[in-house]
Amino acid sequence: MMEQKIGMAKITQISDQQRKAIYKAASTIGKDTIEEVCPALLRIVLNSEKGLLKNELGRVIFHLQKTETLNSRIGLEKLLDASLMVAPEETYKILESSDKFAQDLAKRIKEII
Repeated sequence: MMEQKIGMAKITQISDQQRKAIYKAASTIGKDTIEEVCPALLRIVLNSEKGLLKNELGRVIFHLQKTETLNSRIGLEKLLDASLMVAPEETYKILESSDKFAQDLAKRIKEII
């Protein structure tokens, strides 16, 4: 994992291999947990400095939000990807303050990264 600063924001670069492992870990999360954590992760992404996610990932998140499918497994994966880039500590706080499944996910993500 590489970090780079852009303005006041810290962007964490996640390798493709790490991303795949995170997505695999997120695939075990149930619908109730997804519906709990996705809105909070979206707030992190939306509150990040403008321009940081003006890329393919940002477009995917916007499309999922527009089609009202953000609270889905793929929505969780993309929101995790984005929120870990712009605010990893806040992402961990959200996961760790949620249910046991989200706490386990936070632990697995820390091990991956």
